[in-house]
Amino acid sequence: MKDEFIRYFPDMYEKCEAWKFIRNPFQCEVADVSDEVQETFLELKFNSSCEEDFKILDLETFWVKYLPVYPLISHQSLRILTVFGSTYLCAAVYSMLVAVKTKYRNRLNVEGGLRCAPSGIRSRIQDLVAKKQCQVSH
Repeated sequence: MKDEFIRYFPDMYEKCEAWKFIRNPFQCEVADVSDEVQETFLELKFNSSCEEDFKILDLETFWVKYLPVYPLISHQSLRILTVFGSTYLCAAVYSMLVAVKTKYRNRLNVEGGLRCAPSGIRSRIQDLVAKKQCQVSH
């Protein structure tokens, strides 16, 4: 898995030190943060209400909450954190496509189905069917 991670993100280890503040800004040193966000980072690090929120909120929620207050550092953090979720969704959709498109069903148009497949929303086929009226013959 580590090799695959390095293949997808080759420059990750170079930037790892600069992104250390994303995991825990209150345990990180100022020297480890990139120059462009050091001032904002210092404000965040010594804000006691931010530290309390960091203890009770999950990582993504914390950065979203402080996006209006610390836009530069929060935006950079969220940009890095969203890479992992979107990569997972791409891999999941590709797996679904491989499962659906076989050599026997290679002409199948799967665009609509793949748009809905990674969604967490469950279909309500029974509810939809129950609302339809059967067409009676004359």
